[in-house]
Amino acid sequence: MAGAGKSTVGKELAKLSNLHFIDVDNLIEKDRKSPLQDVLNDLGVQGFRRLEEKILLSLEYHNHVIATGGSAIYSEAGIEHLKISGIMVYLDVALSLLMKRVGDFSSRGLVKTENQDFEQVFVERQPLYAKHADLVVDCTDLSVTAICNSIQALISE
Repeated sequence: MAGAGKSTVGKELAKLSNLHFIDVDNLIEKDRKSPLQDVLNDLGVQGFRRLEEKILLSLEYHNHVIATGGSAIYSEAGIEHLKISGIMVYLDVALSLLMKRVGDFSSRGLVKTENQDFEQVFVERQPLYAKHADLVVDCTDLSVTAICNSIQALISE
């Protein structure tokens, strides 16, 4: 979900694990040569999801930490493709904290239908994140380093 810390945690986890980091939102921006919000505005929700799925399905990385956009969870094919060679981690962050971190999400590139607010997107996505996660990390009151340590410990089990 937007504000969960996917990119921040992903970069730190990659560094601590001596792996490379890939941010799918950055790949979308590079593909379209535009900021994420502009891509979303240009393509609309469905067009954006199709592009995101195409990029997810094109990823052939091993021994990398990949941060997907929060809307990647809508692509069953994309998620299953990533899970073939990796572990799906859900950073579980309370709605109140996500809302505080994100603030005004109107220019953030949040993939949502026209009438959805942030809470509705959260309620819609949370069960999908939980369903597809191999590991769930409760991020309540944890620093980025502590979240990374939790992920590393869970993967080692």
